[in-house]
Amino acid sequence: MKNKACLDTGIITQLYSKEPPKSILHFMDSIKAGKIEAYVLSPIIVEAFYHICKLKGKANAETMIATFLKTYPIKIVNFNQSLIFKAGILKCQHRVELSYNDCYAIAFSLNKKITFHTTEKSLSKILPTLKLKTYNF
Repeated sequence: MKNKACLDTGIITQLYSKEPPKSILHFMDSIKAGKIEAYVLSPIIVEAFYHICKLKGKANAETMIATFLKTYPIKIVNFNQSLIFKAGILKCQHRVELSYNDCYAIAFSLNKKITFHTTEKSLSKILPTLKLKTYNF
């Protein structure tokens, strides 16, 4: 069975940073090679666009996000009722610690029982049952 992963914003923005971490490059190569089935929630793509736009401008953000979507066989996830309820519960329980986008992606990861790939450092303390892979940069 193929490994499955849900990507957080930090993975995408670090991939397009000046010096992407080798661990993220290796992870993304595994996705590209079809070894890992990767999911990204649509608001995460919007957030990544925003961060790249803020640092590198609109044209670069458009190019980088378009390249990302074309280069990697990512499955874009839209919301359904189960995801909405799970994300809402997470936001209600952890309103200070977790952003809405964190709640969406974590809810999807928990519902599908897949690993959440992120650059966030404190999630293991907040949600010890979450399958988590954290990247440093």
